[in-house]
Amino acid sequence: MWIIRWVLITILVLALVGFLGLNQDELVDVNFFFWETPPIALAYALFVAFALGMVAQLLISIVSQFQLRAHISRQKRQIGRLQDELEKLRSLSIEEEILAPEDSTPGIQHQSGD
Repeated sequence: MWIIRWVLITILVLALVGFLGLNQDELVDVNFFFWETPPIALAYALFVAFALGMVAQLLISIVSQFQLRAHISRQKRQIGRLQDELEKLRSLSIEEEILAPEDSTPGIQHQSGD
């Protein structure tokens, strides 16, 4: 899977370099809400947009990682509690069998031999 990712990244970078090479003399104005840039090179505008997109993705990934780690931590605590409960239930049933007399099964009345 990592090979496919690197091939796609390489193709994207090569396409970007080719596009920038063909349009290196182009100037663009960037309008962002009420903010406007003076004419800047298309390559610079694309680079800034790409860099901002990468930073945004990094921030989203970091938040997602923290959420996943918190979820894993909660799951580990729950597993620990359930394992403790299971161990208590296992030892409880063994202790009950050892302590309970064999003749006193609940719900069954024993008749004495006359």
